[in-house]
Amino acid sequence: MNIQNEHGYSLVESLIAMAILLAVLVPAAMALIYVGSNTIAKDKIESFNYAKNQIEYVIAYQDSRSGLIEIDEKWLVKTKVDSSSNLYTIKVEVFKSDTLSLPLISLQTARIWYRD
Repeated sequence: MNIQNEHGYSLVESLIAMAILLAVLVPAAMALIYVGSNTIAKDKIESFNYAKNQIEYVIAYQDSRSGLIEIDEKWLVKTKVDSSSNLYTIKVEVFKSDTLSLPLISLQTARIWYRD
């Protein structure tokens, strides 16, 4: 058996290649994870602010109408107001316009309104 005729990589060459690959892939993967989670956090904060603002609007104007509002081309806000005597239950859900299956955030509160 002649060593000169053997083809392939040695163990040392394979370990060096894997080390170089890991040195490039690990930071790249971490950067992608950071960018992805940053976008999700930004969407959560933005949707929470829209929901909070809608609840404050309903309470301030004692607006008992339910409905769907398009904030811009990216966000939809669904408001549902149920009443039982003077007790009003307000539920606000915020959706991204492109994914209407699940709300990104949902807030609910109850208020007593005394009307003249």
